[in-house]
Amino acid sequence: MGVTEEIPEAQPELVDIARREIAAAGKIDFARYMQLALYHNDFGYYRSEARRPGRGGDFLTAPEMHPLFGLALSRQVLECWQRLGEPSSFTVREYGAGIGGLAYDVMAGLLDAEPRLETSLRYEMIEVNDFRRNEAMQAMTEVGLAGMVMARAEANRPLGNGVILANEVADALPVHRLVVRGASLKERWVVHGDDGEFAWQEGELSPEITNADVPGYLRRAGVDLGALPDGSIIDFSVAAGTWMAEIGRTLQRGYVLIIDYGYPVQELLRDHRLDGTVRGYTQHTVNDNPLQAMGMQDLTAHVDFTCLMQAAEAAGMKTEGLTTQGDFLARIGLGQLLVDMQQQEGMTLDVYYRAQAAVYRLIDPGGMGRFRVLGVSRDVDAAPLTGFVDTGLTM
Repeated sequence: MGVTEEIPEAQPELVDIARREIAAAGKIDFARYMQLALYHNDFGYYRSEARRPGRGGDFLTAPEMHPLFGLALSRQVLECWQRLGEPSSFTVREYGAGIGGLAYDVMAGLLDAEPRLETSLRYEMIEVNDFRRNEAMQAMTEVGLAGMVMARAEANRPLGNGVILANEVADALPVHRLVVRGASLKERWVVHGDDGEFAWQEGELSPEITNADVPGYLRRAGVDLGALPDGSIIDFSVAAGTWMAEIGRTLQRGYVLIIDYGYPVQELLRDHRLDGTVRGYTQHTVNDNPLQAMGMQDLTAHVDFTCLMQAAEAAGMKTEGLTTQGDFLARIGLGQLLVDMQQQEGMTLDVYYRAQAAVYRLIDPGGMGRFRVLGVSRDVDAAPLTGFVDTGLTM
């Protein structure tokens, strides 16, 4: 696994905050550590004024790779609008919108395909970072779309007819680190090590894990803890279920599309993933030490899509389907968009080949193409969306 030669120094103010919490309680669970490291109001990684995601930052997401990703996604969103009866008020709400790159591409695709949406479309960019929200709105003003767009820190308002998008958001929700011991679970807590650095300490389960009955969830999902190797690590996100419940409370009618890397739980808890899936990302490299460089590296964990599906259904929504990103993009016409691009007047080979390379990366089954796309819905046509037609669904 690639590790940066020079890991950035931790955010000192954030380290002090975590140390004080540990000193007061003796330890904190990893979900709390991750919450502080990523989302602390003043010092968290995702609150920084510096723009981290992107080619010059710590990782590259699909929308930043090429506009064709968002243009293809707009085709599925358009079908959602049609399935909802072409309502006169239609909202797309995007979690983790950043500087609005995906928002622009989706809106451009929608308005090009269906000009009538100009009077009914509203796009809500949900972004916790104040600086990114301001940059996004400035960009939308420059391209003349500000009247159709709003940017908020939280998604706490009801959404009538619409679509919720979340691309590479669920993987950054805080997780608890659980350890298999026999046929039961222990939890890894964060403490002060003898060298003054953060360290792991194994102990009893936190109240959040107990209250969520994670052992019961795993058992009902068909996971036999006793059959897993002793010491196996399970990174479980209580926050993911809470987030899906929030979506269920706000979505009155429409669809949810969640794109991220992960698996259904029985596939997730296999092979090398039993060493844990939490990773740190900095300067386009990856490491498996989440306790270093607090506040200066991104932290992610593979998504348990079984957990998300069960939480969605508990919130009164219905699973549309679960498939890979490669298959999803193929079904909704990414290939045709590439063909159309080749035929555009004035298209150069250089521009086309860059688009072609990006498409290959997006659908590569050994890379981003194996990301999962989960669709859920509330109060809509029973027929599956195009992106989920003939998909095998495993809870």
